[in-house]
Amino acid sequence: MIVPMLRLTLLCAAKERLAALGALRALGCVHVALDVRDGEGIRRAAAQVAAAEQALRALDAAAKDGSFVFKPDAASSVAAMDFPALLAAARDPARPASAAEVNRLAELATRLNEEAFALSLALRRYAPFGEVDPANLSALAAAGLPVTLFKAPQKIAETFGPAAYLFNTEAGFTYGAWVSADPLPAACEALPPPEIPTREMRARAVEAAARAAAVKALLADCGALRPELRREAAAAADAHVAAEVAANLRDAGDVAYLRGYLPARAEETLLGRAKAEGWGVVTEAPDADDPNVPVLLEPPRAFRAIGVVFKGLGILPGYTEGDVSIPFYAFFSLFFAMLVGDAGYGALMLAATLAAAAALWKSPSARPALTVFAVFSLSTILWGVLSGTYFGIAKDALPDCLRALPTVAWLGSDPNMMFLCFLIGATHISIARVWNALLLFPGLKAVGEVGWLCVTWGMFAVVCNIVVTWFSAPVWLMAGLVGGGVALILIPLVADIRSEGVNIGMLPLNVISAMGDIISYVRLFAVGLASVRVAENFNAMALGLELPFALRVLAVVAILLVGHGLNLAMGALSVLVHAVRLNTLEFSNAKGITWAGQPYVPFRQPQQ
Repeated sequence: MIVPMLRLTLLCAAKERLAALGALRALGCVHVALDVRDGEGIRRAAAQVAAAEQALRALDAAAKDGSFVFKPDAASSVAAMDFPALLAAARDPARPASAAEVNRLAELATRLNEEAFALSLALRRYAPFGEVDPANLSALAAAGLPVTLFKAPQKIAETFGPAAYLFNTEAGFTYGAWVSADPLPAACEALPPPEIPTREMRARAVEAAARAAAVKALLADCGALRPELRREAAAAADAHVAAEVAANLRDAGDVAYLRGYLPARAEETLLGRAKAEGWGVVTEAPDADDPNVPVLLEPPRAFRAIGVVFKGLGILPGYTEGDVSIPFYAFFSLFFAMLVGDAGYGALMLAATLAAAAALWKSPSARPALTVFAVFSLSTILWGVLSGTYFGIAKDALPDCLRALPTVAWLGSDPNMMFLCFLIGATHISIARVWNALLLFPGLKAVGEVGWLCVTWGMFAVVCNIVVTWFSAPVWLMAGLVGGGVALILIPLVADIRSEGVNIGMLPLNVISAMGDIISYVRLFAVGLASVRVAENFNAMALGLELPFALRVLAVVAILLVGHGLNLAMGALSVLVHAVRLNTLEFSNAKGITWAGQPYVPFRQPQQ
């Protein structure tokens, strides 16, 4: 169920606002309405959170190969350092003990890498000239021999006179020195002399890269600091929450007030604390159209683990939309089983889940995910056994113990499977319509939901008549269901034609869309069949190799591991795409679920 909420207005003496915040936090049941989300304190706390999180990323990046980019912001002391200061700061740096120190070293390594890269680009630019020393060029100019470095197309450079001293030719361009006071020919591109000698550039680049590598190695050796940084990040996040709540406890003269929500069952607890603290409290039922009411979802215990899927997908029903955890969990498990479709894959997933459970079961936060994956794995195994599918192996090649397991031969027919998919779709959508009708009864809109129920089954019959070879329904039945359903749908629409006129105009398209919703469930058959065929083809590929025995064994193992691993990964992706869609689109549209709810996040002491 979705726990009923009350809207709260809390008043306290302005001079006791900090004490009130502390008591409210200790109470731990009020979801504060964060109307104010900006301010100096909030920005400062957010910066601390970002710094702690960046420090953890820096340690992770330092421990891995690849790019390492942590640029300092304008306010950082590292941003203003010149090259000598960077080298001095990177010489024997102290081991970091906080997020700020980790970030400073990460920024230092990034700046040194940037300096080394910039110097390497400059060296590449002057490489065709050999070693270049600006002091020598200045001395020649002072002696009456001005020298200008240039780049010109090769064919044009060959026509220059004795004033041009040519060095090297690369990629169709010639690099040289113009030793004359006369201007360069028009086709030449003058290159300014380097600020420092190229040999010094080279030494600086080597030193900068070495210092950066040393700093990165130091960070990579700070893995033991991660727990402390996580505690620092958690403390910073907690301070950020406190800053946001404090900003929303606003003053009105001698009184400070705060608005929020709390579960109705916690009202007595709050009133008791308010009496002890001397607060003023007003609680009331939230408005039906209030979009800010938080959602506290508490499904029946057996279905509570589905919350981890909601959290992972970032979805939550709105406060007034109802708890669909039971049908979501049940049908998601069925869809998972049909899309993966192989008992062998299900067994692998179950083994991985059991291995993870052995390592993580003592962690309460991991149990919902482990429970969900165990249910999905068992569902997949059951479906695979019923359909006789084990890693795509031909049934006559299966061991006797697997062939002895009961199967449902009816599932081996494509028309039967398509019929089953359409039946599942009609049933799934019908649950939503019946649910709506019960909630709306005895209102007139309940009649409209009954009408949509009739349209759903009428379209089911139409689709099966078209696609399923052995299915046949009389035309009068299909027309009666769809036509009668449309008539029932029109009753509440016509009764409130001023506000429902648009829906009347859209009704033909919505009826056609109902047929599309039924057809959409055939993806369960199509994707599941594709998974089985891919597994069969990989098996045939592996067993059809003609190689020496040793090489054949290695090749077969490699093909089967890669092929079935890829197929299993594609099955997981199909679950994310198709099983989620059928629940959050087809079913949810029928039920009226927008998944626009915001989670209930009470202001309380951080969890240890």
